[in-house]
Amino acid sequence: MEFDQFGDGDDPSLLFVLGWGNRTTHEPVRWLIDNLTAADWHVHTATLPVHVTNIPEEWVRPVERYAADLDEPAVLAHSAGSLTAAHADIDAKTVTYLSPFWGEPPSRQNPVVGLIAQLPTNRKFLPGGIDDPDMLGEYATAQQVADVPDNVSPALLGTMRDAHATLPPARHDAVCFCSLCDKIVSTRAIGQQLPSERIVLYDGGHELFSSRSREDHLETLLAVLDDGPDGLPAR
Repeated sequence: MEFDQFGDGDDPSLLFVLGWGNRTTHEPVRWLIDNLTAADWHVHTATLPVHVTNIPEEWVRPVERYAADLDEPAVLAHSAGSLTAAHADIDAKTVTYLSPFWGEPPSRQNPVVGLIAQLPTNRKFLPGGIDDPDMLGEYATAQQVADVPDNVSPALLGTMRDAHATLPPARHDAVCFCSLCDKIVSTRAIGQQLPSERIVLYDGGHELFSSRSREDHLETLLAVLDDGPDGLPAR
Protein backbone atom coordinates (compact mmCIF):
# COMPACT_ATOMS: atom_id res chain seq x y z
CA MET A 1 0.00 0.00 0.00
CA GLU A 2 1.25 3.48 -0.86
CA PHE A 3 0.90 6.50 1.42
CA ASP A 4 1.50 10.11 0.36
CA GLN A 5 1.12 13.52 1.96
CA PHE A 6 -0.16 16.82 0.61
CA GLY A 7 -0.38 20.28 2.15
CA ASP A 8 1.05 21.92 5.25
CA GLY A 9 2.26 19.53 7.94
CA ASP A 10 1.13 21.99 10.62
CA ASP A 11 -2.52 21.70 9.53
CA PRO A 12 -4.92 19.12 11.04
CA SER A 13 -4.58 15.65 9.54
CA LEU A 14 -7.06 14.13 7.11
CA LEU A 15 -6.65 10.50 6.03
CA PHE A 16 -8.08 9.95 2.55
CA VAL A 17 -8.40 6.25 1.68
CA LEU A 18 -8.73 6.10 -2.09
CA GLY A 19 -10.96 3.71 -4.00
CA TRP A 20 -9.90 0.60 -5.91
CA GLY A 21 -7.90 1.75 -8.93
CA ASN A 22 -7.73 5.42 -7.83
CA ARG A 23 -4.38 7.20 -8.05
CA THR A 24 -3.33 10.56 -6.64
CA THR A 25 -2.21 11.45 -10.18
CA HIS A 26 -5.76 11.17 -11.54
CA GLU A 27 -7.06 14.65 -12.35
CA PRO A 28 -10.39 14.40 -10.45
CA VAL A 29 -8.66 12.91 -7.41
CA ARG A 30 -6.15 15.77 -7.41
CA TRP A 31 -9.03 18.24 -7.76
CA LEU A 32 -10.38 16.98 -4.45
CA ILE A 33 -6.96 16.80 -2.77
CA ASP A 34 -6.18 20.37 -3.87
CA ASN A 35 -9.49 21.60 -2.43
CA LEU A 36 -8.80 19.78 0.83
CA THR A 37 -5.36 21.33 1.23
CA ALA A 38 -6.79 24.75 0.30
CA ALA A 39 -9.20 24.24 3.21
CA ASP A 40 -6.20 23.83 5.53
CA TRP A 41 -6.05 20.06 5.81
CA HIS A 42 -2.81 18.11 5.86
CA VAL A 43 -3.93 15.29 3.57
CA HIS A 44 -2.57 11.77 3.94
CA THR A 45 -3.62 9.47 1.09
CA ALA A 46 -3.73 5.68 1.13
CA THR A 47 -3.62 4.01 -2.30
CA LEU A 48 -4.96 0.46 -2.22
CA PRO A 49 -3.11 -2.34 -4.01
CA VAL A 50 -5.58 -3.68 -6.57
CA HIS A 51 -4.79 -7.40 -6.57
CA VAL A 52 -5.26 -8.75 -3.05
CA THR A 53 -6.45 -12.01 -1.56
CA ASN A 54 -6.95 -10.90 2.06
CA ILE A 55 -8.57 -7.51 2.69
CA PRO A 56 -8.03 -7.49 6.47
CA GLU A 57 -4.29 -8.06 6.11
CA GLU A 58 -3.59 -6.17 2.87
CA TRP A 59 -5.95 -3.19 3.16
CA VAL A 60 -7.29 -2.78 6.69
CA ARG A 61 -4.18 -3.43 8.83
CA PRO A 62 -1.84 -1.10 6.87
CA VAL A 63 -4.39 1.73 7.14
CA GLU A 64 -4.80 1.11 10.87
CA ARG A 65 -1.04 1.17 11.43
CA TYR A 66 -0.63 4.40 9.49
CA ALA A 67 -3.57 6.10 11.20
CA ALA A 68 -2.18 5.17 14.62
CA ASP A 69 0.57 7.76 14.11
CA LEU A 70 -1.91 10.55 13.31
CA ASP A 71 -3.56 12.77 15.92
CA GLU A 72 -7.31 12.11 15.65
CA PRO A 73 -7.52 12.60 11.88
CA ALA A 74 -10.65 13.26 9.90
CA VAL A 75 -11.21 10.17 7.74
CA LEU A 76 -12.45 10.44 4.17
CA ALA A 77 -12.86 7.22 2.21
CA HIS A 78 -14.11 6.39 -1.27
CA SER A 79 -15.63 3.14 -2.58
CA ALA A 80 -13.35 0.20 -1.63
CA GLY A 81 -11.52 2.67 0.58
CA SER A 82 -14.80 3.00 2.47
CA LEU A 83 -14.95 -0.77 2.87
CA THR A 84 -11.44 -0.61 4.28
CA ALA A 85 -12.16 2.33 6.60
CA ALA A 86 -15.37 0.74 7.87
CA HIS A 87 -13.39 -2.29 9.07
CA ALA A 88 -10.46 -0.26 10.43
CA ASP A 89 -10.10 0.69 14.09
CA ILE A 90 -9.21 4.39 13.83
CA ASP A 91 -9.54 7.08 16.48
CA ALA A 92 -11.06 9.54 14.00
CA LYS A 93 -12.40 13.06 14.46
CA THR A 94 -15.04 12.51 11.78
CA VAL A 95 -15.74 9.77 9.22
CA THR A 96 -17.07 10.58 5.76
CA TYR A 97 -17.76 8.00 3.06
CA LEU A 98 -17.99 8.60 -0.68
CA SER A 99 -19.96 5.95 -2.60
CA PRO A 100 -18.99 3.18 -0.16
CA PHE A 101 -18.51 -0.30 -1.60
CA TRP A 102 -20.44 -2.13 1.09
CA GLY A 103 -22.21 -4.50 -1.28
CA GLU A 104 -22.26 -5.69 -4.87
CA PRO A 105 -24.48 -3.91 -7.40
CA PRO A 106 -27.59 -5.80 -8.56
CA SER A 107 -25.84 -6.93 -11.77
CA ARG A 108 -23.41 -9.03 -9.70
CA GLN A 109 -25.82 -10.35 -7.13
CA ASN A 110 -26.41 -13.82 -8.55
CA PRO A 111 -25.50 -17.42 -7.63
CA VAL A 112 -23.00 -17.78 -10.48
CA VAL A 113 -20.85 -14.93 -9.18
CA GLY A 114 -21.06 -16.45 -5.70
CA LEU A 115 -19.78 -19.79 -6.99
CA ILE A 116 -16.93 -18.16 -8.91
CA ALA A 117 -15.89 -16.27 -5.77
CA GLN A 118 -15.34 -19.61 -4.04
CA LEU A 119 -12.79 -20.85 -6.57
CA PRO A 120 -9.38 -21.28 -4.85
CA THR A 121 -7.34 -19.38 -7.40
CA ASN A 122 -5.65 -16.01 -7.78
CA ARG A 123 -5.63 -16.33 -11.58
CA LYS A 124 -6.98 -13.12 -13.07
CA PHE A 125 -9.61 -14.05 -15.64
CA LEU A 126 -12.74 -12.20 -14.49
CA PRO A 127 -13.60 -8.80 -16.05
CA GLY A 128 -12.73 -5.80 -13.89
CA GLY A 129 -16.15 -4.29 -14.50
CA ILE A 130 -15.21 -0.65 -15.25
CA ASP A 131 -14.78 0.04 -18.95
CA ASP A 132 -16.49 3.42 -19.42
CA PRO A 133 -15.51 6.78 -17.87
CA ASP A 134 -19.21 7.70 -17.62
CA MET A 135 -19.60 5.03 -14.93
CA LEU A 136 -17.30 7.15 -12.78
CA GLY A 137 -18.53 10.62 -13.74
CA GLU A 138 -18.47 13.34 -16.35
CA TYR A 139 -14.98 14.53 -15.36
CA ALA A 140 -13.47 11.05 -15.35
CA THR A 141 -10.61 10.52 -17.78
CA ALA A 142 -9.58 7.65 -20.01
CA GLN A 143 -6.49 7.26 -17.81
CA GLN A 144 -8.67 6.51 -14.79
CA VAL A 145 -10.31 3.64 -16.65
CA ALA A 146 -6.96 2.45 -18.00
CA ASP A 147 -5.59 2.22 -14.46
CA VAL A 148 -8.38 -0.13 -13.40
CA PRO A 149 -7.29 -3.76 -14.04
CA ASP A 150 -8.97 -5.39 -17.03
CA ASN A 151 -9.20 -8.68 -15.13
CA VAL A 152 -9.39 -9.76 -11.50
CA SER A 153 -9.24 -13.05 -9.66
CA PRO A 154 -11.85 -15.12 -7.81
CA ALA A 155 -9.66 -14.63 -4.72
CA LEU A 156 -10.21 -10.86 -4.86
CA LEU A 157 -13.93 -11.31 -5.39
CA GLY A 158 -14.07 -13.76 -2.49
CA THR A 159 -12.27 -11.54 0.01
CA MET A 160 -14.49 -8.61 -1.00
CA ARG A 161 -17.59 -10.70 -0.36
CA ASP A 162 -16.22 -11.77 3.01
CA ALA A 163 -15.62 -8.11 3.90
CA HIS A 164 -19.19 -7.26 2.93
CA ALA A 165 -20.57 -10.10 5.04
CA THR A 166 -18.60 -9.03 8.12
CA LEU A 167 -19.14 -5.27 7.76
CA PRO A 168 -19.38 -3.66 11.21
CA PRO A 169 -22.21 -1.22 11.96
CA ALA A 170 -21.42 2.29 10.76
CA ARG A 171 -20.35 4.89 13.31
CA HIS A 172 -23.26 6.81 14.79
CA ASP A 173 -21.88 10.06 13.34
CA ALA A 174 -20.67 8.85 9.94
CA VAL A 175 -21.87 10.71 6.83
CA CYS A 176 -22.08 9.41 3.28
CA PHE A 177 -22.27 11.01 -0.17
CA CYS A 178 -23.60 8.80 -2.96
CA SER A 179 -25.51 8.76 -6.24
CA LEU A 180 -28.62 6.70 -6.96
CA CYS A 181 -27.22 6.25 -10.49
CA ASP A 182 -24.20 4.32 -9.20
CA LYS A 183 -23.63 1.07 -11.15
CA ILE A 184 -20.55 -0.03 -9.21
CA VAL A 185 -21.79 -0.36 -5.64
CA SER A 186 -25.01 -1.37 -3.91
CA THR A 187 -27.02 1.67 -2.85
CA ARG A 188 -29.26 -0.71 -0.88
CA ALA A 189 -26.26 -1.67 1.28
CA ILE A 190 -25.62 2.01 1.97
CA GLY A 191 -29.22 2.53 3.06
CA GLN A 192 -28.96 -0.47 5.39
CA GLN A 193 -25.93 1.03 7.13
CA LEU A 194 -26.89 4.70 7.44
CA PRO A 195 -30.12 6.63 8.04
CA SER A 196 -31.33 8.92 5.28
CA GLU A 197 -30.56 12.08 7.30
CA ARG A 198 -26.84 11.23 7.10
CA ILE A 199 -26.83 10.42 3.37
CA VAL A 200 -26.21 13.21 0.86
CA LEU A 201 -27.33 12.42 -2.69
CA TYR A 202 -25.57 13.93 -5.68
CA ASP A 203 -26.15 13.82 -9.43
CA GLY A 204 -23.59 11.81 -11.35
CA GLY A 205 -21.71 8.54 -11.44
CA HIS A 206 -19.71 6.56 -8.93
CA GLU A 207 -17.14 9.23 -8.03
CA LEU A 208 -18.30 12.46 -6.43
CA PHE A 209 -15.00 14.09 -7.40
CA SER A 210 -15.57 13.10 -11.04
CA SER A 211 -19.25 14.04 -11.13
CA ARG A 212 -20.83 17.04 -12.82
CA SER A 213 -22.23 18.17 -9.45
CA ARG A 214 -18.96 18.09 -7.49
CA GLU A 215 -18.76 21.87 -7.07
CA ASP A 216 -22.32 21.91 -5.71
CA HIS A 217 -21.36 19.61 -2.83
CA LEU A 218 -17.84 20.77 -2.03
CA GLU A 219 -18.88 23.23 0.69
CA THR A 220 -21.01 20.59 2.41
CA LEU A 221 -18.25 18.00 2.17
CA LEU A 222 -15.74 20.36 3.78
CA ALA A 223 -18.21 21.20 6.55
CA VAL A 224 -18.88 17.53 7.26
CA LEU A 225 -15.16 16.75 7.46
CA ASP A 226 -14.90 19.41 10.16
CA ASP A 227 -18.12 18.82 12.09
CA GLY A 228 -19.60 15.47 11.08
CA PRO A 229 -23.42 15.45 10.79
CA ASP A 230 -23.53 18.94 12.32
CA GLY A 231 -21.99 20.20 9.08
CA LEU A 232 -24.96 19.05 7.02
CA PRO A 233 -27.38 21.73 5.83
CA ALA A 234 -30.75 21.85 7.57
CA ARG A 235 -33.47 19.86 5.81
